[in-house]
Amino acid sequence: MITLYQTEWCPYCHRVRQVLTELGLSYMAINVPYSSEDRVELMAVAGQDGVPVLTDGDKVYGDSDEIVDYLRAAYPAPEDADDHAVHGAWRAAMMVSLAPRAALARLRGLLEEKGFLILAQIKGPKISERLPKEYTILQVTVPVAAIKTLDVDPLAPIAIMFPIAVIPTEDGKSVVAAADPVGQVWLYGEPDLNRVQAAVKKRLAEVLAEI
Repeated sequence: MITLYQTEWCPYCHRVRQVLTELGLSYMAINVPYSSEDRVELMAVAGQDGVPVLTDGDKVYGDSDEIVDYLRAAYPAPEDADDHAVHGAWRAAMMVSLAPRAALARLRGLLEEKGFLILAQIKGPKISERLPKEYTILQVTVPVAAIKTLDVDPLAPIAIMFPIAVIPTEDGKSVVAAADPVGQVWLYGEPDLNRVQAAVKKRLAEVLAEI
C-alpha cells in the first residue's frame, strides 16, 4: 500500500497527489500535525519532519522530485493520464501562427467580445530588462464575475483578475498563456467561488479556441 504523509495546504504534497491521480493509484493519506515538533510518527518513518513523504512497501521517499520520479518509473501511465494532467495543470497555452503584435491585437479583440475587461497591459521590459519588448502581460477580469466573487469572499482578491501573456517565439510566432481562473482559487476550498471561476474559465476557453 502506498502511503502519503502530507498536508492539504502544501503545494509539494499537491504535486505528488496530482501524479498519483494521473497514474490512477490508490493510496492512504496521513495528515501530519501542523507543528514539526509533533510529527513523531513521520520522524520514525522517514527521519524527517517535512512533507511530503511517500512510502511504498519498504521504500521511503522524502522529497517531491524524488517521489514523482519514483512513481513515474515504477508505475505505468493509464490511458487517461494525459487528461488528468491537463485538467490539473491550472494553466492554458496556445501556439498562435501570428507575430506578437498581431496576436496581442487578436487577443484583445476576442477578450472584449467575450465580456472580459482589460485592466492593464504591461510590456516585458517594465517587469525585467531580461524580457523581450514583444512580451506582454494583460491583467483581465469579467466584471459580473468579479462582483459575484466579492459576494462570496471579499478577502480573495486573486479571484478578481488573472494574467494572460503573449510570448514571442524564436520563429516569429507567439504563444498565448493564461492562468487558470479556477486554479487560482481551488485551494480556498469554497465551492461557490469555484463555480464563479468555472464560468470565467469557460469564457477563457472560448477565447483560446478562437485565437
